[in-house]
Amino acid sequence: MKRFWKTGWMKMRRWLFPNWKLAVPLALVSAATLVMIFTRGYEETLPAYAAYLLSCYALVAICGVAARALQPLWRWVTAIPLVAHWRADVYFRVRTGLALSFFVNLCYAGLRIISAGLYASVWEAALGGYYILLCAVRFYLIRCTPKVQGERRYAEELRIYRRTGWLLMAVDLTLTGVTVQIIQDGQGYHYPGTMIYAMAAYVFYTISMAVANIVRFRRFRSPVLSAAKAVNLTTALVSIFSLETAMLAEFGGEPAFQQNMTTATGVGTCVLVLAIALYMVIRVDRPQKRKRGSLR
Repeated sequence: MKRFWKTGWMKMRRWLFPNWKLAVPLALVSAATLVMIFTRGYEETLPAYAAYLLSCYALVAICGVAARALQPLWRWVTAIPLVAHWRADVYFRVRTGLALSFFVNLCYAGLRIISAGLYASVWEAALGGYYILLCAVRFYLIRCTPKVQGERRYAEELRIYRRTGWLLMAVDLTLTGVTVQIIQDGQGYHYPGTMIYAMAAYVFYTISMAVANIVRFRRFRSPVLSAAKAVNLTTALVSIFSLETAMLAEFGGEPAFQQNMTTATGVGTCVLVLAIALYMVIRVDRPQKRKRGSLR
């Protein structure tokens, strides 16, 4: 049975990812077909739907060719000592990610605070406060993340985990203020042109990676690493909310529908962030109370 599934998978891979001799002509034909369809107004015809399926298959095939062509480059990149260290050392990887996120958030917070001062905007000031608190959480975790496994005692990591939960509550309080402004005053995020599609792809990538990392890092049994990934999940949830406001502003809709959707998503985001923070605090308190009860 195992051999049957392996053989079937190999055949499916050959069909899904053909070699470049088939993938390149297929991509050229599908591109030419799509150009003809869109320039002549055949978007709603039956041949157009067949062309869409063909172009989807051509995209998968050409991505497979590109991935195989870039394998030597990937091997060269992963042989660089710093990159190899980053891939092998999970604690170094987490600290690096926190440091990069801290720098980006700090720059964005500074930009928002300057805009608030120049334009006397409460909206910009609220966003600046949110990113300043997010910087504080990340900076705290950068200082507390151990360099190697076992550098900090488990009880000490639990205390760091709990403090991060309290800091996330402060972040959630600021986020609630931003949400109220978005709902009442019609404030929101705006992305120029087709930038909104790139932001949508980035948001879906971040939420997928945040959820996957929450599960993946549980095996390390390190509360500090779990706290870092909880912060990433929080920012990913906020990114979904900001994307929704941008999409409603871009594509419109009935004002009542926009306000209802914004309210539902904003309240849901704030409640989820608060739930994450409460879980981080309660999870630490529970074993401590159990330990005190056993001592009595």
